[in-house]
Amino acid sequence: MAAALPLAVSLPAVTVMFGDRFGTSATVALIVVGLALIACTAGLAARAAARDSAGQARRDEAVLDALEPLAGLSR
Repeated sequence: MAAALPLAVSLPAVTVMFGDRFGTSATVALIVVGLALIACTAGLAARAAARDSAGQARRDEAVLDALEPLAGLSR
């Protein structure tokens, strides 16, 4: 994911800088590829964040299960 990020950022810049030298179809193709790269990068980041969140939820559940015997003890 980190390797695709510079490409996703630089591709629109290259498209804008050299858009007049490329044909219309090449410019549109570069824009579409750039948007697809950005969407894929965002999807991978969201999936990684969800995985981390699920891991945190499992750890929290384990801690609460470990503390459950103490719930019956009240002062």
